[in-house]
Amino acid sequence: MSAADNAKVRGDWKKRESFGSALVQIALVAVILAGAVYFIYQRGAKRELIAKHLKEARTYAMRGNPKDLQKALAEVDEVFKVDSAAPDGLALAADIHTQLWLVHKVPGAEAKAKDFLQRAEAAESRSDERYGTRALHLVAEGKHKDAEKLIEELRKKGANSPRLWLANAKANFEQGNMNLAKQGFAHAMDKAWKDPRFATAYGEALLDDGQLLPALDILSKATSANPDHLQARLDVAMARLYRKDRVKDATDTLTEVLGRDGELTPGLRARALSAKAELANFEARYDDAVRFADEALALNPDEHPALLAKARSLGLRKDSGAAEAFKAALAKRKVSAFIHFEGANLLQAAGNNEAAMGLLDAYQATFKGVQAPGPDGKMVAALDRDDRYWLTRGEVLKATGKLDEAMVAYDKAIAAESVNLVRAHYAKATIYLARKDYDKAAEALVDITPPDGSGAIAEAYVALGDVLFAKKEFAPGCQSFAFALAKMKLQQAPRERLNGILEDVNKRLIAAGQKPMAKLWMQEAKPIIQ
Repeated sequence: MSAADNAKVRGDWKKRESFGSALVQIALVAVILAGAVYFIYQRGAKRELIAKHLKEARTYAMRGNPKDLQKALAEVDEVFKVDSAAPDGLALAADIHTQLWLVHKVPGAEAKAKDFLQRAEAAESRSDERYGTRALHLVAEGKHKDAEKLIEELRKKGANSPRLWLANAKANFEQGNMNLAKQGFAHAMDKAWKDPRFATAYGEALLDDGQLLPALDILSKATSANPDHLQARLDVAMARLYRKDRVKDATDTLTEVLGRDGELTPGLRARALSAKAELANFEARYDDAVRFADEALALNPDEHPALLAKARSLGLRKDSGAAEAFKAALAKRKVSAFIHFEGANLLQAAGNNEAAMGLLDAYQATFKGVQAPGPDGKMVAALDRDDRYWLTRGEVLKATGKLDEAMVAYDKAIAAESVNLVRAHYAKATIYLARKDYDKAAEALVDITPPDGSGAIAEAYVALGDVLFAKKEFAPGCQSFAFALAKMKLQQAPRERLNGILEDVNKRLIAAGQKPMAKLWMQEAKPIIQ
């Protein structure tokens, strides 16, 4: 074969080799592309499926009842079937188990919450659930400053989630700074207004602070978001029992909720029994109140409303164990103004002024380092603005005969220029009455007892009537007592109280030689209270 022929053969072979190789390469590329497309499709499909289950889980969790939380966890389990290490699934599981731990007191929930949170952090979840849950865990562990530091660092990076606001509010509340706590709760509630857990947490803080009407208002936002939110409904019932208002509604709620035993977690059942104990207190069934409170504590030893109900039952029947019972309640919730003041008032009414003052001293020690904005916006000691504290302290001092010290306390309540200003002026007037300084008593009452009867406090008109009778100004005195009766009737004061004032005025008029006026008084005043 010639060299030319060899060259021709080699050229033909190269041509054949290049064509076959090209086909193989094309096929290989096609397989690779198909694999890449399939991989991308599968990854996208997984993401869509995970997102779908996470959305369903969050929807269930937002409703907030135990059965809803279990449905949410079932959806999270579906996420883990797709990806056992899904970061946001782990974070959401941590958030739900944290609720089951801190609110519902479900056995084993704490360990699960901490485990899922640790795994979510290891998976680098960037969700609200991860960071908010970590902050809430720090608060639960009493590491309030660490929680605040974490939240501040996250805010510098742009974080502004409701869970972070909730954790911040709880940290401030546990440190006694109710002013900052209220701001945090409000931000959390406004940012997640569809989720009743945030309004419920705010309402419970207000209950602990003794702000019962504002608590009812906030809790109504929780029940608007979910009318069947069991925790919020029980808190509403508790607030109504504390206020002795719409007690039948509260009773109906307790009956209905306790009838759903299979849906109740230990935490919810304990809260229902605490409210049932308060209902027993309202009905003067004090032994039952103690029994229900003990049943609640058996389910949740940290249930401070049960400890309070038990202490109140002892205080209301003037039992010698009341003081220690109130201390036990405060040991679980030392920042609760309601426990401090309710205890002080009941102990003082029972004649145990020393124990009452002890609770007030404990209150002062708890809140002495807290700052709050004054009338001019500048920060001052919160106690200086706490008219409830000074009023209660004044009442106890007055009961022990320390009128000068009581007057100082009432002056501080007046200087606070807060919501109890009218009552503070009335309290000051009672000191002057006790001293029989009728001119100064009248001076203290003048701004809070308008002559048209529109004043806010019925007792202030009683005090003014006492002043006028002491000055033998019987006709205007009778008018003042009449205003008091009319106001008390509107406030649904006990019939015994109304009849007592009616008869007392009648006897005093007769004793003063004012029989015709006494007769006229009975004719005019009786219809007021009927």
